[in-house]
Amino acid sequence: MLRSLGLVGILIVGTACGSGVAMPLAESDHANTPVAPVAGQTEAPQPAPAPRAASAPRSTAARFPYVAQAEWLPTQSNYWEGRGGASIDYIVIHYTDISYARTLRAFSIRASDVSAHYVIRGDGHIVQIVGEADTAWHSGSAWFNRHSIGIELELDRTTNPAFTSAQYYAAAVLACAISARQGIPLDRAHVVGHNEVPGSTHSDPGPTWGWPHFMYLTSLCAPPTASTVHASFVSESAFPEIPTHEAATVSIVLRNTGATAWRKGTSQEARLGISNNDPRLAFLGDGWPAPDRPAVQAEDLVPPGGAATFTFGVKGTRPGTFVVPLRGVVDGGAWMDDLGIYTVVTVLERRAGF
Repeated sequence: MLRSLGLVGILIVGTACGSGVAMPLAESDHANTPVAPVAGQTEAPQPAPAPRAASAPRSTAARFPYVAQAEWLPTQSNYWEGRGGASIDYIVIHYTDISYARTLRAFSIRASDVSAHYVIRGDGHIVQIVGEADTAWHSGSAWFNRHSIGIELELDRTTNPAFTSAQYYAAAVLACAISARQGIPLDRAHVVGHNEVPGSTHSDPGPTWGWPHFMYLTSLCAPPTASTVHASFVSESAFPEIPTHEAATVSIVLRNTGATAWRKGTSQEARLGISNNDPRLAFLGDGWPAPDRPAVQAEDLVPPGGAATFTFGVKGTRPGTFVVPLRGVVDGGAWMDDLGIYTVVTVLERRAGF
């Protein structure tokens, strides 16, 4: 959150979201002291804000997730180059308390002593102020600044008095993109508000910010990785017993216990695979998507906490009893938990006269 201060006719912004570090090489975290301008000193050039677009409703089914495309308007001050060897472990959500335009201006004035990596306008437009490899001054803590990426959302009594749907969507896809690049888990232990930074005296993003809604949106685009892809067993149909040359179906239900949604037809699609990618049982397959992938999820969208049904056909190609070990997987992402799931297909030899 930013707090505006007047200083000889020039907008100076205090450190409600800044680290309070006056010099790039200083690691101490102290309160900002506005710096008086030197006689004859001119204000730094200001970036020209992109035109404010008319907000348009964004349908989860039709438009989301979409790519977070940030406009690049780098500040020439108010950040440290690099991270000093620190890992990037957190995403910090703020609100500006002033307009988008004034926020951009503040982040380019050295005396304001504050910045963030990204600012999201009320219509969802994203601007990047500081590169992710560098340290923005946004959290009020030098240590936390080194280890985090700051996202400011425009919240201003005049220009944007309430968080908009466009801001939620933009912030969610931006968080997903950051997570994919930096490996930050998309959970409330790693995606925090400014008010949750240790030692913080600030309240942003405030009581009107909907954390459950925002975290649900991030699940729709969270990159499928070993940390986000998990499942538990719900049910399985009876083991099939069929004559040769006949067919049957098997259904298995898994619950999504991870942090990324399973979305059919996307890179987040959940499939039922044969353990170890073994294709040797493909002769049992009846319409399998691949020799080692008997089924894909039946539902279009399975959010965390939801259940997915995987139904596949088997055929009696030759007599015998065949154990098919099964495990959930998001291809290109990760295997789900090994739950010891299997089905047993018994193919009975058809006798003459029957």
